[in-house]
Amino acid sequence: MEDAIIKKEFVRRILKEEASRLERNQGLQMRKILHFHTGTLEKERDFNIHQEAGLDGKLTFKHKAYERFLDLKKKPQLKRGRRIKRKNYPIHNKFVFGHYYVIANRLMVDFTNDVAAGLKREMER
Repeated sequence: MEDAIIKKEFVRRILKEEASRLERNQGLQMRKILHFHTGTLEKERDFNIHQEAGLDGKLTFKHKAYERFLDLKKKPQLKRGRRIKRKNYPIHNKFVFGHYYVIANRLMVDFTNDVAAGLKREMER
């Protein structure tokens, strides 16, 4: 039983760390690329970690749907016989999928006996 509690805490910490990294890294990129008028695109993002009875954890990321559309590549349009280039803003997929693979890798590799012993010591305090 004690092992399950330690593993659950490990999963919770990994998800919490990666959620804060995702929020920070994506926010930096948004501020660099986009010129905010209201800032709601960045401010209204929400990260939640849910854990139930098992060892599973779930990180949910809520954001405006508009964020996804800014990331999509757009086909050039013709205007008076000339092509108009439309720019995409890489602010969503790169970060979400990049952190997804980091989370999966950390959950597979980072749980060692030393980490378990450290978590056990911290939880006993």
